Amino acid sequence: MPGPLRAQRIDLHIHTSLSDGKGSIEDVVAAARRRGLELFAITDHYEESPCPGRRAISRAELPAYLSAVGGAGAIRGVEVEIFEDGSPSISREARASVDFVIGGLHRLRGVVFWDDPTPVLDPRAFVESMRIAASRAMESGLLDVLAHPTWLPEDLRADSGRLLTPDWIRSLIRSAADNGVAMEASGVWRVPDEAFARECLRQGVKISIGSDAHDPGSVGRTAYAIALLRAAGAGDEDLFIPAGADLAP
Repeated sequence: MPGPLRAQRIDLHIHTSLSDGKGSIEDVVAAARRRGLELFAITDHYEESPCPGRRAISRAELPAYLSAVGGAGAIRGVEVEIFEDGSPSISREARASVDFVIGGLHRLRGVVFWDDPTPVLDPRAFVESMRIAASRAMESGLLDVLAHPTWLPEDLRADSGRLLTPDWIRSLIRSAADNGVAMEASGVWRVPDEAFARECLRQGVKISIGSDAHDPGSVGRTAYAIALLRAAGAGDEDLFIPAGADLAP
């Protein structure tokens, strides 16, 4: 069978009700076991000091969160915000206590990337701001994975093929290569595309498999990511595996 076989047993991006998901740690771990996953991570949103109403693990809550996740048999991850200036929402001290960190752009220039129809008045300037912020975040040394790297706000999504040019893609992936950051293939959001994945392989950038599940029923929904890797000609050696984790051949 062609393509990465280990990827079928991996999901490194799962949320619980401790941030913006719908299931408990126990619920999502049970779902992962039912799906036959052997390597899976709980990666709830994390900010050092979340704004009121923001559903994220705080610095004070981090030790208990990591203990609960590790005790349930999952890899202990977090997903952090990438702010507009490129800074991730995690300190070096907190970074040292988790198994790995996913960074994601979720809002930029006042526009939220999900369920927000706000018009983007200068699309090219917006995607360039995305590239700069993501690249600076990768240069911080605090990220292991860049989440949903080509996901755009609602107003721009249909035009992604024109806005995310080959030069934009090469530059973003070069930043990942220079800083040892993996790019995520997202099962739920179905990004990036094959051309992006092939450029990752060309530049030696690992690809992380994640569903970005926000409910137990979506855990392990990585069929798009697996098909993408097969189409791009990726192998097991191209997969991102968190340090210290292991998966039998």
